Amino acid sequence: MNATSTVLKEGSKGQEVVKLQEGLKKLNFYAGAIDGIFGAGTKDAVIRFQRSHGLVADGIVGAKTWSKLNEILGNNMSKNQWRKMTPQQEVEEIKSLINSRMGVAALNQVALENFIGFDCTRRFYINDEFGGFQTLMRIKCSTPRGASSAIGYHEIRVTFNRFESNIENFEIERVSEEIGAPKFELPE
Repeated sequence: MNATSTVLKEGSKGQEVVKLQEGLKKLNFYAGAIDGIFGAGTKDAVIRFQRSHGLVADGIVGAKTWSKLNEILGNNMSKNQWRKMTPQQEVEEIKSLINSRMGVAALNQVALENFIGFDCTRRFYINDEFGGFQTLMRIKCSTPRGASSAIGYHEIRVTFNRFESNIENFEIERVSEEIGAPKFELPE
């Protein structure tokens, strides 16, 4: 994504909106279609992004919002922005998951893929780049697991995206030798 002087707002269309949607999706703020149409979903994602980075949360993508997007996306995969939660933060995270529809859905998926047991370890992480609005649960098992018998996974990662204190969505990454390295490194 290159810096741009194009101002985008609800109703805008075109290639610049595609770039915006792709960038917001990479940063887990946008879950909609990459269609080049700046609709309500794109506006909501922009507002969440702006709030999480201390920008004026007006849903309009001007020079400051483009600049912050470019700054983050330029460093997104090379910089380790994750840190382990403290024991107290983990307790609060577990409570948050249990008390959220989306949190329970994610936990059910983890259970369906058999990532529970005595040979599995669980760790929670927080993304400092997003001010606590993005957390991650990592489960590693000593024996391969998964819903499919074709590929066994040794690790499953669930990234939770929040708006205010509510879990808005989650993304699951399955890690195995066959697939290759995970999207990003986490501290041990």
